[in-house]
Formats: sequence, C-alpha cells, structure tokens
Amino acid sequence: MTLKERYEGVINYFKTNVPIAETELQYSNPFELIVAVILSAQCTDKRINQVTPKLFRDYPTAEALASASSDTIFNYIRSVSYPNNKAKHLVNMANMLLKDFNGVIPSDIDQLVKLPGVGRKTANVVASVIYDKPAMAVDTHVFRVSNRLGLTKAKTPLQSEQQLIKHIPEQYVATAHHWLILHGRYTCLARTPKCGECKLTEWCHYFKTKTINKNYPHSLSHKKPNSIKLEITKDIMAKTTPTKKTVKSEKPTIPKKAVVKKAAAKKVAIKKVAPAKPTKSAPAKATTKETKFVAHSTSLKVGDKAPTFSAKDQNGKTIALKDLKGKNIVLYFYPKDNTPGCTMEACSLRDEHQYLSKKNFVVLGVSADDEKMHKKFATKYELPFSLLADTDMAIIKAYDVWGTKQFMGRIYDGIIRTTFIINEKGIVSHVITDVKTKEHGKQILDL
Repeated sequence: MTLKERYEGVINYFKTNVPIAETELQYSNPFELIVAVILSAQCTDKRINQVTPKLFRDYPTAEALASASSDTIFNYIRSVSYPNNKAKHLVNMANMLLKDFNGVIPSDIDQLVKLPGVGRKTANVVASVIYDKPAMAVDTHVFRVSNRLGLTKAKTPLQSEQQLIKHIPEQYVATAHHWLILHGRYTCLARTPKCGECKLTEWCHYFKTKTINKNYPHSLSHKKPNSIKLEITKDIMAKTTPTKKTVKSEKPTIPKKAVVKKAAAKKVAIKKVAPAKPTKSAPAKATTKETKFVAHSTSLKVGDKAPTFSAKDQNGKTIALKDLKGKNIVLYFYPKDNTPGCTMEACSLRDEHQYLSKKNFVVLGVSADDEKMHKKFATKYELPFSLLADTDMAIIKAYDVWGTKQFMGRIYDGIIRTTFIINEKGIVSHVITDVKTKEHGKQILDL
C-alpha cells in the first residue's frame, strides 16, 4: 500500500463516518477558547470543562483576567495539571493581549506563540478553530495515532505536523486534527489500543505489521528491544517480546539433586494452575461469556401522555408544551451542541424543516447546554427551530433519557439520543431510539 492510498483510505473513512468533528472543550468566544486550550495542556478536556464555567463567569474578558492575581486564578484552576504555572500564564497572557494586540486574539501563528502559555499546539488549535486556517495541532493523540497508522514517520510533534499538512488536502487539515484526537482518545488508546473495534485496520501499518518501531515513537516506544512483535486477535492485542539468545553462565554449576528438586517444584507449581483437559467422564466447564453492554432506554411508551415541560430557547423565549396544543411536536434529545453526531442530526432536521412544517410539526431540540451555547450552535448552522436549555435536566429526567451509554468503547452516563413524536392531543405517538443522525429528518417524515 502506498502512502497516498493510506491517506486516502483514512480520510475517506472519516469523511463518511465523522464528517463533522470539533473540539470537546466548551467555550463561547475566542478568548474563552484560548484560555481553555492553555489549561488543557497535559490535562483532560473533561476536567477543563468542569473548571472553566466558574472561571469564565467571574473573568469573562481579557480585561477582567488581567486585573486578577495569579493566586486568585490558582483557586479556580487548582484541580488541573500544573495550576501554579497555568495561573501565571493566564494572567500574563491577558495582559499581553491587551498591551500588544488591543485585546484581540491574533490569527497569525508566530504572533500567537508570543503569548505566555501558548505553544505551537495551542496556537494551531486557535488558528484552526477560530480563524478556520489549515493548521494542524499535534498533541499526544495526534502524534501517536498518525505514527501508528503509518501516516507519519516522525520523532517530534513538529515533524508530525509538517508531514500531515503535506499529505492532507488543505480543506480537511483543521478537521483532521479532531479526527485523530477523537480516534486516539476513544479507540487507539495509548496502552491498550482497541484494534478489535477499530475501523481503520485496513490502512493501519501498526495493525498490518504487528510491529512497533522504536524509531518512530508512540505509547509503546519505551519497550525493548527496538521492535516488539504483537499477536493481534479480534478483540485483544497481546504483547509478546522476542526470545532472548542463550548465554553461557559463568556461575558455578548447581548440584544435580538441587536441579531435580527445583524442576520437580516447578512441575508441581505448573500443575496447580494448568487447566484440566476435557475427558469423556469429566467434560470441560463452559467459559463464562462476557455480558453484552445494553444502553439505557426511555421508559416512556407509545400511547403515554407526554410529560409537561417549559424552558427557554436560544433566543430567551419560553416554550411550553401547553402552548403547543393542536400541533404535532418533534421533541428530540441530543447530548451536546457542536459535537459531530448532534450537528449532523440538527442539520438533517434543518434541511427537512419546510416539509415537517407542512405536516404541522414543530421541531424542538433539548440538551443540557445553556442558552448561550444554544445561540452559538443555532447561529452557526442556521437552525430554524428552537433549542431548549434544560440546564437543570428537568425535561431530560421527565422523559427518562439520562442513563448509561457507550461511545467509542467508553461507558458513561449521559443523555441518550432519543426523539419523541407527540401528536395534537399531547400523546406520544412514536419513540425513536435508533436515531439516524445523517438523515433524521427523512426518518421522521417516513414514519
């Protein structure tokens, strides 16, 4: 397989299956993004998203942050990695932003890296996300995944960045950064890559050769010797090191009796742990099968009366079920604004909105995001319907769409993507749990 074919295969897979990929950091303007990215260095996005809401509430602008002391900011971010240094970086960054850039986040990479706490990776993230520039930010996930797949042969993040930009079409560079991050975060894990679940094995050099090359490091590059052979099965990758050459020992020879006793002891030890072979009189015990994961599903059924609700949408307007009598309602619950699947679902409903309106449908989206996030999401994708801000999750719980779910191998609690069709009498007429995000609008029209 040529390098060109490898790139084409990987990009085509992501284009088809993850057409929209964005950062998982939560922000509402360029200033909040650069603060979040500085904090995210060697720390998880989940942790940053727990810390930043209070920080952004009390210090929403560069002016406010510049007037604070690093000790004060430390108390807000003490749970992230390296809080002392990051607190100083944030205050100094805000001051330089005001002094040298009039409070405006620069778009040029060379200017961005002048800001305290902003390295090349952070600068590339800001340039690509805010200014839509073809910049490739290389973090630990991008570096690891690109080397494993065989897209790069890099020893440093800069080499990885240069090689990726050279081969990825310009219009996909910014999105490819998020493709590789998400793949590394949920599938191509550092220590135990989930090759049995991966859909890129057809183009993966690591999977095909079963070899980790120390010259192009990733998570297993510290192992010795220079290359490690892997036995890859459907569900697991078991590491096996090459056999060592026997070396003549210069130690005194062990007496024969001691050797016999040692061998006998070893034999006994092996017998204790060795599984019994099946016989006609004693058949082997059946191995316990792993229980298949089952995601939570709503308890509401067709024919149930729709639970009442009232919440504000992205424009601050209060939407209540009681005010929609005589209308058919598409009430769809989705995990989060500006995430790939949720964006595809919203755009599908947007594209079919005129046809849904002709059938007397009112479309309402619900997530736990606030009005500010909804406004940004709706404006960016020109959504013609209301998104309800259910920050206290009252509607989410009333419709029983919060529970255990699985995404890219990770099991956690969250909003289960579900759509309820409520008829003119306020009765649930359809419950859609197998939501097809790319064509959800048509899926509803075909009911």
